Amino acid sequence: MGTSFFKGAAPMKINGGNQNMEARAIGSSTYASRSAAAGAQKGLTTALAVNKAGAFKPQKNSAAYPKGPKV
Repeated sequence: MGTSFFKGAAPMKINGGNQNMEARAIGSSTYASRSAAAGAQKGLTTALAVNKAGAFKPQKNSAAYPKGPKV
């Protein structure tokens, strides 16, 4: 084997492969939690707006809210 044995061989390239799928898998949990938090925030904002608007006021002439004793 002379010194020209390895001359024709190209250097081996190290390739990390397709990391797109791995990155998507790592980011999926982050996306899911972020979208769940956004949905919860929208629900809370809506509930606060409805409550602030006064849509749920107790009825004045209802038996569920009787008047106290007159002093």
